[in-house]
Amino acid sequence: MTGLLKVIHLLSAVLWIGGVFYAYVILRPSVGFLSGPDRVTLWDRVFTRFFRWVWVLIAVLLVSGYGLLFSAFGGFASPGYLHGMQLFGWLTIIAFAVLAFGPYRQLHAAVAAEDWQRGGEAIPRIRRLVHVILWLGVISIVIGGGGAYL
Repeated sequence: MTGLLKVIHLLSAVLWIGGVFYAYVILRPSVGFLSGPDRVTLWDRVFTRFFRWVWVLIAVLLVSGYGLLFSAFGGFASPGYLHGMQLFGWLTIIAFAVLAFGPYRQLHAAVAAEDWQRGGEAIPRIRRLVHVILWLGVISIVIGGGGAYL
């Protein structure tokens, strides 16, 4: 059971942060030629689809992570690196919640109202939070993956 929880936990983290990497490093520079409604609508569609998956992945990460913590690692008496991974994991989740309920919600509402200027104004704030999420997630994966070897 522990092995399955580890695989599920790792895959969930890699899918989430890998998706963030793709959006920030590959997709963002690739859509630079788009402007106005096309650009704003594309980002709204991408985030709407991706964020549905992120909420599922967060739930899976929390269930699998705390399942592992309490079944295989001694609960809160576990090694320090697991607490570091947990800290950065929660910071990543909090940053995502700020993104989802703040700038993304503004972008989505602007697209629904066809207010392209307001939608465009939300994109830089989204970009900054995505950048933060990417680094927090990478740090969490490094701590968890490197564990006692760091």
